[in-house]
Amino acid sequence: MRYADVIEIPTYDRPLHHDLATVDAVSDLVQAQQRKGDLYLRVSRGPDDVHTGSRHPESGYPLPGLACWPLVPEPWWPAGTSTWIARQLVSHSYLLSERAQAWVLTGPVVGRGADGEPLVAPANPVALVGHGAFLEAESVYAAWRCRDVR
Repeated sequence: MRYADVIEIPTYDRPLHHDLATVDAVSDLVQAQQRKGDLYLRVSRGPDDVHTGSRHPESGYPLPGLACWPLVPEPWWPAGTSTWIARQLVSHSYLLSERAQAWVLTGPVVGRGADGEPLVAPANPVALVGHGAFLEAESVYAAWRCRDVR
């Protein structure tokens, strides 16, 4: 097998999801989760990933689903859904760039990535995550981190 056979550059010629809503508040994500069920955060070129797939960044191997992060809090998390979502946005905001945007999706978990992240397929795009949601997340998460834990 040649290196070129393993590393395939995906094409992005499918139509963009311009009809997706943009959420600009953490509370909008909480409401979306209440309506849609399990939501996941993904930072990538965009929702057209549902057509091109996801690859392991080191090996280039195709993954069975899109790598993402859960927006549903773990059972051990006592701080609530808003704080969990804010934490996820803050923790992954470093991935944002001109070529990478945040969006949320639903779908069944079909496996785990090399770092334990859920792999979702088939993925259903729900919304784009706007700048306002990240600004609010910074505030919510900073307030939680500065709480009195006596």
